[in-house]
Amino acid sequence: MIGRILTVARREFASYFDHATAYILLVIFLGINFYFYFQEAYILDEASLRPMLSLLPWLLLFFIPAVCMRSFAEERNAGTLELVLAQPIEVLEFLLGKFLGVLLFLLVAMAGTLGIPFGLSWGADLQWGVVFSQYLGSVFLISALISVGLWASSLTRNQVTAFIIGVTISFALYLIGLPTVTLSLPAPLAALASRLGVLGHFSNVARGVIDLRDILYFVALGAAFLSLTYFSIMRERLSRGRQAYRRLRVGVLGLVGIAIVAALAGAQLRGRLDLTPGKVYTLSPATAELVRGLDDLVTLKLFRSTELPPELTPVSRDVDDLLQDLDATGGANVNLVRVDPAEDPEAEEEAGLLGVSPARFRVYDDDAVSIREGYFGLAVQYAGENQIIPLIRQTVDLEYRLATMIRALTRPERPNVAIMTGHGELDLRSGLRLANTRLSLEYDVSEFSVDSMTMAVPDSVDVLVIAGGREPLAPMEGEIVSRFVDEGGSLFVLKSGVTADMQARFAGPTFDPALDSLLEVRGLGIVPAMAYDLDFNERVEVPSGLGPLIMPYPLWALAQPASGHVIVEGVANVPMRFGSPLLIEVEDSTTVTPLLATSDVGGRLQTPRSIDPNQDWLESIAREDVAVETLAAAYTQPGAGRIVLAGSSAFIADETLQRSVSGLAGVVFFQNAIDWLAQDEALISIRSKDRAPPPLRFPSEWLRDLTRYGNLAGVPLLFVLIGGLRLARRRGVQHRTFTNGGALV
Repeated sequence: MIGRILTVARREFASYFDHATAYILLVIFLGINFYFYFQEAYILDEASLRPMLSLLPWLLLFFIPAVCMRSFAEERNAGTLELVLAQPIEVLEFLLGKFLGVLLFLLVAMAGTLGIPFGLSWGADLQWGVVFSQYLGSVFLISALISVGLWASSLTRNQVTAFIIGVTISFALYLIGLPTVTLSLPAPLAALASRLGVLGHFSNVARGVIDLRDILYFVALGAAFLSLTYFSIMRERLSRGRQAYRRLRVGVLGLVGIAIVAALAGAQLRGRLDLTPGKVYTLSPATAELVRGLDDLVTLKLFRSTELPPELTPVSRDVDDLLQDLDATGGANVNLVRVDPAEDPEAEEEAGLLGVSPARFRVYDDDAVSIREGYFGLAVQYAGENQIIPLIRQTVDLEYRLATMIRALTRPERPNVAIMTGHGELDLRSGLRLANTRLSLEYDVSEFSVDSMTMAVPDSVDVLVIAGGREPLAPMEGEIVSRFVDEGGSLFVLKSGVTADMQARFAGPTFDPALDSLLEVRGLGIVPAMAYDLDFNERVEVPSGLGPLIMPYPLWALAQPASGHVIVEGVANVPMRFGSPLLIEVEDSTTVTPLLATSDVGGRLQTPRSIDPNQDWLESIAREDVAVETLAAAYTQPGAGRIVLAGSSAFIADETLQRSVSGLAGVVFFQNAIDWLAQDEALISIRSKDRAPPPLRFPSEWLRDLTRYGNLAGVPLLFVLIGGLRLARRRGVQHRTFTNGGALV
C-alpha cells in the first residue's frame, strides 16, 4: 500500500515541474512573500517571521487552490481518472498519493522562504524554536487547505471552476472565526465558530507553542475534506440505488461528523510543547514554587460571561490554560472557581461588590447594532482579602500579575521603597505615577525628604531611590544617604550627568558634589557627558517641509544587557534618553557588575553642545571614538548594602513610558533592580518573560542588503533557472528520434 501511495505521489510531484505554470506560481508566491515581508520587517527592525505569517494565509488562499485545481479535474476531463483507477490500486491509495504529491510541491515553495530566517540570523540571535513552530504551523495550514483544494477539484471537470470552489470554501473557513461573523451570531454559535476558524488555530501554533488542540483541529479538518473527496470519486463508480452507495454516504457523513466533534471536543484537551525562549507560555518555576508553598487556601475566581467580545476569545483560551496550570500545580492550596454573573444573581452581586464590572461591546444582529455586556474579570482571594483584575484584556503579563497578587496577599510584611524628593526629582505625583502603579503591587512605596530634623533614613526603608533631580544634594544629605548604605541599606541612583533642553535643542553638564562624593568613595561615578549609540537608538519625529520625518536619534540610546546579571534577565532595549556613561574604578571587580551598555558603535559626547536631531551625526561623531559605554551597573559593598547606578532617569518617567515603544523594558529593568536591591528576587524570572522578538541589527549594510535582495531576487531567479534547464532538457528529449529498436538516435 505504501509503495503504491509513494508511486502516485512521485508522479504527481514530478508532473508539476513538467510545465512552466508551476515555476510561474512559485516565482509569484515567493516574490510577493519576500517583497511585503522585507517592506515591513526592515521598518520594524525585528528578527521575526511575523510579517510573513500575517500575509501567508491570504497568499495560500489563492495559491493552494491554483495548485490543486488540476489534480482531479484534469484527470477527469482527459479521461485518465477511470484508466488509473482500473489499475490494481485502491481509490484511497490514489487519493493519499495525490495529497502527498501536492504537499511535497508546496513544501518546496515553503523551503524557498528559508532564506529569510537564515539571513536574519546574521543580524540577530534568532529564536529557532519559534521559527520551527511557525513553519510547522504553516505545514498544518497547508495540509488542511490541500484537502479543501482536492475536494474542490474532485467536484468538476473544469479547472477554473475547481479553483473558484477551492477559494470560496477556504475563505469561508477563514471567515468563520473572524469577529465580523462571530459578532452577528448568538453566543453559543459564536463560541463554536471561533473554535472552527482556521486562522485562530494557525496563530496559536505560529506564536511558538505546539498545542495538542491545534494539531487535532488540523488533522480533523484534513480528514473531513479528504473523506468528502473520497466520496466524490467513489460515487461515480457506484450505482445510486445500490446498498454499497448508501453505506458509503453514511460512512463518509459519519467520518465528517466525527471530525467536527473531534475539532470541537479537542478544546478540552491539554498538552503543549512551548518552544519560545524562556518558555513564556509555560508556568514559571518561581510561580510553581510560590503556589506549592502556600500555607492556606487561595481561591482564583473567574467571572466570565458565556457571551464575550470576539477579541477576547483567544485571550480566554490563554487565561484558561494559565488558571488550570496554577490549579494543577497548587493542588489543595489553590481552588479554581468559574462563575457566570449573567446567569447567577449571587455571582453578579459579588462581582459588583468586588469591583469587577461588565465590559460593553457591540453586536450586529439583523442589520442592527446593539450594545451588550459581558464579564471577564478575576479575583484572587485569601483569608478574607481580595486582589482584583476587573477586565482581562491581554495575557502578556497575566502570570506575573497573578503571582504578585498571591504573594502580596500571603506575605505578612512587604519591603518599603522610599522615593527621595526635594531636589526636583521624579516623584510619585508628577513623574513616577505609572512606575508606582507597578511597584505598589509588591512594595509599600513612600516618599522621603530631608529637613533640619532628619538625622538618618528611617529604619523601615529597605530601598532608597534617587530618580533625577535638578538641584544637587546638600552635604548633610549626602552623608545621610552614605550612612544608610554603610549600615546595610540599598540605594538606586538614576541620574544623568547632563541637563538637556529639547526646546532649546541644547545640553550642558550638571554636577552634584555630594552625590558624586558618595559614589566616588565606592569607585563609581557619573560622567558629565552624553552617551550615544549609532546602532541601537530610538526614533524621533522631526518637522520638515514635506511633513514630519522619523529619524534615528543616537542620543536616545537603547541600552542592551552587558552581563548575565539577574537584573537584566529578559531585558533589552531600555530607553536611556540623554543618558550618561558611568565611571567604574573599583579595585575588587567582583563587587561591581555592568548591567546595561551601548553597542560597540556607542560612545560619549562632551557638553555643552547642540542636541538638534537634524544634524548629521555621522559627520559630528568621529568613527574612531566609538566604544562600548556602560550605562548601568550593580555594586555590592562588602559588609554593607547594595547600589544600582543608572546614567539616566528618563526610562522610568511617565512621559517615556507613555510614548516609547520600548517603555515596558524600562519598567521591567526598574522593577528587577528594586527586587535585587531588596534582596527579594522571587518574581524576576516571571516578570522578565519576554515575548518580543529580538532586535534586528546587521553588523554591516552589505549583509542587510544581501539578506533582502538575495531572497527577493536571488531565490525566484534560482527557480527560474532550474525551471528553464528542466524544461529545455525535456523539450530536447521530446525532439529526439528513435530507431526501430527503440534506441535514441
